[in-house]
Amino acid sequence: MRVLFDLQAKMDASYDSEYHGRLRARIWDALKDTKYDEHGDETPGFTFSNPFPWGDLSENDERQFIVASSREEQLAHITADLLSNPEMHAGSMPFAVKDAQPLDPGVGPPGTEGILETATGVYSVTPPKYLDNPEKHDHETFWRPEHGMEPFFDHVETQLQRNHDRFMPDSDPGPKEVDTPLFESYEMLKKYWLDVQISSGTEWTVLVSKWKFPYRVRDDHHRRHLNLALDVGIGRRTPLGFGFLNKRTNTDD
Repeated sequence: MRVLFDLQAKMDASYDSEYHGRLRARIWDALKDTKYDEHGDETPGFTFSNPFPWGDLSENDERQFIVASSREEQLAHITADLLSNPEMHAGSMPFAVKDAQPLDPGVGPPGTEGILETATGVYSVTPPKYLDNPEKHDHETFWRPEHGMEPFFDHVETQLQRNHDRFMPDSDPGPKEVDTPLFESYEMLKKYWLDVQISSGTEWTVLVSKWKFPYRVRDDHHRRHLNLALDVGIGRRTPLGFGFLNKRTNTDD
């Protein structure tokens, strides 16, 4: 489930790639005093896109922005607040929220083919068991291609399993509980370092990667796993807008 928001730029501005922290803060503000105000160790089950299309802004320019969640009521709270309090900053880019519409981009029934593409970078960490010196591992040992694809997909599926355990029925096996992989093929588009402004006094520098994942829906379990990935993103730090996925068909340009 996701909602597409129409935005209008309030002033001229350069595109700010460090939009993550202020957008996340705005979403948490929208959830304040609701049952979804869930700061803590539990996954909050939402993610979001960058403001798009990419590019510097002139006053009154139009952009769009998507919030995705596995919980419809959580999305409803976010949408209601953004429409009633339309001021929104994405980093140093000030916007007014003008309208919103629901989207349901599910991957389709078994047999459907398509492509999931990361609209924002995937924040992936290599599990220590894959490292030559695991005792030197910390929780920010970013995945790199030289680590191989097995640790990347292990991490992605483990993170998605956390969301599955919280939001999906116990009777449905999660992506780490089936023998087949979430994605059977892949294309890495690029990897890059990114500065992320979390607050006025806190900035991170992270290594992220962008991907295309062609898929063919194998069965209903696989369909649910892929749809959950569309709802919550993949990798770590998805509530900061990392790992946001869009669906394409094989006929898209």
